[in-house]
Amino acid sequence: MKRYIALLSTFLLSTSAVTAEEMTDHRQLVEMPPQMQQMFLKNMRGHMEALDQIIAALAENDLNAAADIAETTVGSAQGKKRQCDENKPSQHKQTEHKKKAFGQFIPPAMKAMGRQLHISANEFAVVARQGDMGEAYKSLSQISSMCVACHQSFQVKSK
Repeated sequence: MKRYIALLSTFLLSTSAVTAEEMTDHRQLVEMPPQMQQMFLKNMRGHMEALDQIIAALAENDLNAAADIAETTVGSAQGKKRQCDENKPSQHKQTEHKKKAFGQFIPPAMKAMGRQLHISANEFAVVARQGDMGEAYKSLSQISSMCVACHQSFQVKSK
C-alpha cells in the first residue's frame, strides 16, 4: 500500500509540474483605455451569455429559438451598432463614435476572428433552421472555436 501511495504521489507531482515555458503567456497583448476595456469585456461576456442561451435552447430541442438567439446576439446583423466596426459610416459624428468604439484598439487579426465569429453565428442560424440537431451542434462548434482561438491568441489589458 505504501508503495502504491508513493507511486501515485510521484505521478501526481510529475503531472502537475509546469515548466517555465508553459507558464509564459504567449498571447498578443491588446491595450486599450480602461473604459474601452470594460466595454469590450462586457461585449465578450454578452457573447458568452448568448452561447449559453443557444446551448439551453438546443437542450430543449428548440432549433428556431437557438437560431434567433445566434442571429440577434452574436450574428453580424445584431440589433445594435457593433462597437468593433469603428470605420463603418454612422448616423452620428465619426469623432463621437471614435470616442465610444473599442475597435480602434483591436489588431487586424483579432478583428478578423471577430468577423468570423459573427459569420459563424449567422451560418449556425441557417443550419439550425434546417432542423438537424447534429448538424446544428457541428455548426455551433464553429462559434465556440472562434472564441477559443481568440482567447488563446490575445489578452486585453488597460493602458
